[in-house]
Amino acid sequence: MTDHPEKPSDEDQVNWSRRKFLIGMTGLAVVGIGALFGRSAIAQVAEAVTGTPVNSGVINVYTRDYSYTPSRMTWRVGDQISMVLTNKSPNRFHEMMIGRGFDTTPSEFGPIKTQFHEDFWDGVHVMVSEADAVDNLATNNAVVTCNVTPHPWLITAPGNGNFSPTLMPGGMIRFDFTVPNKPGTWYYGCFVQGYRHYEAGMQGTLVILPA
Repeated sequence: MTDHPEKPSDEDQVNWSRRKFLIGMTGLAVVGIGALFGRSAIAQVAEAVTGTPVNSGVINVYTRDYSYTPSRMTWRVGDQISMVLTNKSPNRFHEMMIGRGFDTTPSEFGPIKTQFHEDFWDGVHVMVSEADAVDNLATNNAVVTCNVTPHPWLITAPGNGNFSPTLMPGGMIRFDFTVPNKPGTWYYGCFVQGYRHYEAGMQGTLVILPA
């Protein structure tokens, strides 16, 4: 026996060089495709090849000026989720609505989108377990239980728009729920300042898979 690893043969070295070459070319191809089509196209291709990852358990969602991280999520009907929503902006309030279609209000500049027409949270049981620096949480038609006291920011009266936590700069809220039987594609966004945050990029896509 010997303490030294066996020296690779010339044929092994040639094969290894070929593999490195192919890996390098694949990387260059990915970079090239990324330059042509952008990150979203690459993500879609990756999902088509590897399957769609499902987010479950504790999910951290961050709001920034003006984006969400992540900007795309996939949940499955029946999964238990704890969403921790944190506002990373140093000086702006942000909210998060989930829905489809738009409600509008007229203005001298044309219709302004005010919220989603269909609220994802309608009829969904939600438990708020942590909260800090919350400006308001409009419950709309969600069934909300709040374990945080006091909670003067909880708005249960009707007519205040979609279910939406609005956070002060640095604020956070955690709420638990079971993904409802609402498969399909939904969207999330921030409608603060008359839809301008949404237009500036504060939007994302949520895909609900069947159980």
